[in-house]
Amino acid sequence: MISVFFPNRKKRKAVQEFFFFVQRHKSFLFFLLLEGISLFLLFNYNSYHRSSILSSSNSFVGYMVKINGGITHYFSLGEQNNLLIKENAELRSKLSSLDSQLAAMNDSSRARMDTLGQYRYYAASVINSSVNKNRNFLTINRGSSAGIRRVMAVINAQGVVGMVTAVSSHFATILPIINTGMHLSVKVSPAGQRGQLIWDGSDYRTATLNDIPEHASVAEGDSVFTSGSSDFFQEGLFVGMVEKVQLDKNGGFYSLPIRLAVDFNSIRFVEVVENLLRNEQLALEGENKE
Repeated sequence: MISVFFPNRKKRKAVQEFFFFVQRHKSFLFFLLLEGISLFLLFNYNSYHRSSILSSSNSFVGYMVKINGGITHYFSLGEQNNLLIKENAELRSKLSSLDSQLAAMNDSSRARMDTLGQYRYYAASVINSSVNKNRNFLTINRGSSAGIRRVMAVINAQGVVGMVTAVSSHFATILPIINTGMHLSVKVSPAGQRGQLIWDGSDYRTATLNDIPEHASVAEGDSVFTSGSSDFFQEGLFVGMVEKVQLDKNGGFYSLPIRLAVDFNSIRFVEVVENLLRNEQLALEGENKE
């Protein structure tokens, strides 16, 4: 009879082992059955225990939902950060507009600037960069199609980054202040003395400020800002801080090591600054030269 119902020998053996397992553990299996029936009756006909198990299950589900939400939030941080960078650039442009309008209202003899203000800001991401060369560079993911042009200042939340040197439709390269060919006009606060910031190619975290006269009151920890003497860097952009006060070897001037504000080794986001009045300034200065 067994061979009729189970012609396959392997299947017949598996069924036999199942029955042997039940036979060996019948007491324990019977206990589990009774335990299951008891729990069913307890939670089904006792409101207190039913509410307790529901509360526990809800807590577990809530915990799992919280974990899932945290994972989803983590993977959406990049997109949120990009949105914040873009919003920050728009706010800077609006702030420039408000500053210009306020200055115009405070001085009735001054012509009102256009509603956009003097500066416009474009958010961008750094997609390539270097820090270990004499001629370091950065590449951003915005180009002429987004309004980027050559000789625009580049900053980020920490301070001055550099200047746009080449532009294609969708990309632009930046000459950073950690490039031996970059000279930046800056001033030391609170002394107000102006000098030239240069980079010697050794450490991307520091540069040297020259041409500050020996009689100037300079101290360790003084802040360094852009002087505003160029047509693309506005005045007052943070550059770094004086690390040490020391005189140049030739005497008469300081040679000040400056701790740069921007960490070029981890830079990810920047803002390109357009001076809307630059052409007007250059045209006027050109007339004076002629």
